Amino acid sequence: MQMKKILFSLYLVLGMGSMAMAQTQAGNIIIGANLGWNNNENTFAETNNTGALGFRTEKGSSFNIEPIIGTFITDNLALGMLINYSNSRGNNTSSTLNNNYIAKTNSYEIGPFIRKFFPLNERFVLYGHGHIGYGHSSIRTEQEFSGLTSNQHEKYNSFMAAIKPGIVFFASKKIGVDLSVQGLQYSIGKEKNLSRTISSLVADFNLPNLNLGLNLYLSR
Repeated sequence: MQMKKILFSLYLVLGMGSMAMAQTQAGNIIIGANLGWNNNENTFAETNNTGALGFRTEKGSSFNIEPIIGTFITDNLALGMLINYSNSRGNNTSSTLNNNYIAKTNSYEIGPFIRKFFPLNERFVLYGHGHIGYGHSSIRTEQEFSGLTSNQHEKYNSFMAAIKPGIVFFASKKIGVDLSVQGLQYSIGKEKNLSRTISSLVADFNLPNLNLGLNLYLSR
């Protein structure tokens, strides 16, 4: 009787493991979206040229959504396409210098991605994600200084590349909930009306800036 219980328990474990592995096997389809958001505010003291004490406040918020669709070309390796839309706003106000700076950015990109999965058990899977893309950004700025206001609108076409780690929790056979950090991102853009180019390299592995994803894993 004891041997039967052991064999039955082993059967259940192997069955659950094989069921989980089937979610990332060759030929399956992954479809879903990732969401990311961030809010921050900092206030610190500063002085002007005359020594007067005041405060500077920096506020920032951002939101992005990233729909994806792909297929597993081999077990645990998926290729696909994604679209990323992001919106951000930054506000820098100084009571000492009597100025206020506001920047609003809207951007989108489209491109291919590759995602490699590393199963831990029947429920949790680590993955590494990489993608490249072509995009467009619109940046509007407004600055108030000593009662005077100036506005500027810049448009950029850009190329970017990114890599990031993540983890998936399989809530069911077809539904995966994943968390990922922003990771390492490089972008280079050229302003449409000028010859000016800008580039940036950002590394963000902070846990407060997590992206939340909900994906379906469908078999053909």
